[in-house]
Amino acid sequence: MNDMDNPTQKPVLHQLFAAHFPITPVEQLVVTHRDFPHWMRPDLQKALEALFAGLPGHRCVGARLRDRDLDFRFADLNEAGANAVAIGPAVYQDVDVGEERPVRCLTRGLWLAERDGTPFALLLDVNEEYRGVRACLEIAVAPGDAPARFAAQLADELSGQAERGLSWRGKVLVLDRAHDDFEVSAAGLRVANAAPVRRDEIVLPEKTLALIERNTLGFVGQAQQLARLGMSTKKGVLLYGPPGTGKTFIVRWLTGALEGFTKLIVTAGHYALLPEALAIAQALQPSLVVLEDVDLIGGHRDGPWAAGGGVLNTLLNEMDGLAPEACMLFVLTTNRPEMLEPALAARPGRVDQAIEIGLPGEAERRLLVKRYAGSLGVTDELAAETAKRVARASPAFIKELMRRAAQAMLDRGGEQTLESQDVERAIEDMLGAGGRLGARMLGAAHAIGFAAIA
Repeated sequence: MNDMDNPTQKPVLHQLFAAHFPITPVEQLVVTHRDFPHWMRPDLQKALEALFAGLPGHRCVGARLRDRDLDFRFADLNEAGANAVAIGPAVYQDVDVGEERPVRCLTRGLWLAERDGTPFALLLDVNEEYRGVRACLEIAVAPGDAPARFAAQLADELSGQAERGLSWRGKVLVLDRAHDDFEVSAAGLRVANAAPVRRDEIVLPEKTLALIERNTLGFVGQAQQLARLGMSTKKGVLLYGPPGTGKTFIVRWLTGALEGFTKLIVTAGHYALLPEALAIAQALQPSLVVLEDVDLIGGHRDGPWAAGGGVLNTLLNEMDGLAPEACMLFVLTTNRPEMLEPALAARPGRVDQAIEIGLPGEAERRLLVKRYAGSLGVTDELAAETAKRVARASPAFIKELMRRAAQAMLDRGGEQTLESQDVERAIEDMLGAGGRLGARMLGAAHAIGFAAIA
């Protein structure tokens, strides 16, 4: 007969737990409880592994819940009968932290051990709560002041290591929405791997590039000195301009250049998770928070583009609530600066510097033509001719133009060198059928050379 046949028999997990505290009834144990957000799981796991590696003779078991109404808590381990908590396999979940190997994190388990003469039991459970996915940690000890202090100190030790977030620091992070096939993660923090961008790859007027650098990398480099002078070390920068002018390219440069900073990238599909992303950025300071297309949540509250105020208010409150010594840099991007709420875009302390990333001038367009032609041969004359022909076009347009020109070259049997006819055919393909709408869609709405296209 097993415990499923006899509901009065205590489950094996209960017996194992009770045997670890032979002179203390389970119901008299003192429990210390801590909660951790899901993103701390890798570092909590590492802290637990380090703890028990130094405690020979400890025992670890997995568990399964026979009753969905039960939680995996010490209070539930006292349940007996068919619905009780039973020993089961230890179930792990791989958490990718952008390194060679993921961190193998336990989702539910119980450790029995002794440290410094104090027997204790430690329980870990990862589940969905009203605040999202949380890792629950409980430490049970016998009653008394000394065991209680031991449990509190151990909980503080583990919390401190988890909160340092060493698995994530210095990386480019994105907080994803929930996925239907996630078992315990309502949302996941992941490392974004984007090709780094060098400063000399950015084609902007030097004055504009220097202004960006002074308000980002330069500011960060002087943050400690500013702090000693009693000044704030948080800053907001707004990059605005037409689509395709390179705002995201600039962000990629900054994320690579800000060594030692943790970078949180928040895009259109992730604004519902903004409060949590900002909390992570605060915990992992120094940090860069990038808010792309911020007009999606930052529309003027009294204007025709006003969005639901909840996320905007969260952003305003979080930026206001940061302590002056918080080392956080906000970079916001938008194609539509006229839509932004003045309380966000025109208030120092939130956005301290707005920088226009405009359409490239003729000198920049010549550089872009040669750059986006890749390994194809482009004479200086053709680069200059194309730069004039596509006046007021965006870098994104020029990039696509060069690809279309390469196709035209291959169609006529060319192999490596572009000619004027290739560029002309590419322009006709891109804009001839689409007219002015096509020009606007491709970032060339005001191109002088396209004025005759109806």
